[in-house]
Amino acid sequence: MLNNLLTLIIAPVVTGIVIELFSYWLNKKDDN
Repeated sequence: MLNNLLTLIIAPVVTGIVIELFSYWLNKKDDN
């Protein structure tokens, strides 16, 4: 139960970070 709750909380956070990093990487790539 706690593990599922932890996953529900962490999954969106990790996904958001990955998307942010990907967007940053794309912007950096476009500049060069």
